[in-house]
Amino acid sequence: MRITRWGEYGIQCASYIASRENGPNPLVNAQEIADAQHIPVDYTRQSLERLKNGGVIKTLRGPQGGYLLSRPAPEINLADILRAAEGDTFEIICNTDPLGTEKCAPESNCAMRPIWHKLHNHIESFLKEHTLQSLLDSEEEMRRIADTPIKIGSHG
Repeated sequence: MRITRWGEYGIQCASYIASRENGPNPLVNAQEIADAQHIPVDYTRQSLERLKNGGVIKTLRGPQGGYLLSRPAPEINLADILRAAEGDTFEIICNTDPLGTEKCAPESNCAMRPIWHKLHNHIESFLKEHTLQSLLDSEEEMRRIADTPIKIGSHG
């Protein structure tokens, strides 16, 4: 498994859109996301297009238009985003680029095939546990910890 820049950018774009969801102006444009996330605007636009085609975000056209999540942040998980941004979360070589038609056939006695499928299922399960909302909550917790003054010693 390898997360590419497309996956990373997709997560960053979706997270930024999610962070604006309940604010006074939830619609965001590509330039704003690019600036806030330090992503080249061309990559941002391409990432947003992938997320839109994958059903993670939607667009509203017009002078006040922009990008929104297609459903609430707790309902969008990392597997959804990576699938939209990259195509899949983990490709199983038996399915995508088999070593041989007989050797890699589903009915073959290959000992690796079930292992690759179990690994795929574990990765999918793990990524589905982590939603955009959980990312936002983690970021908020990290900010809260960073803003908490450290008490050194006590005088008493």
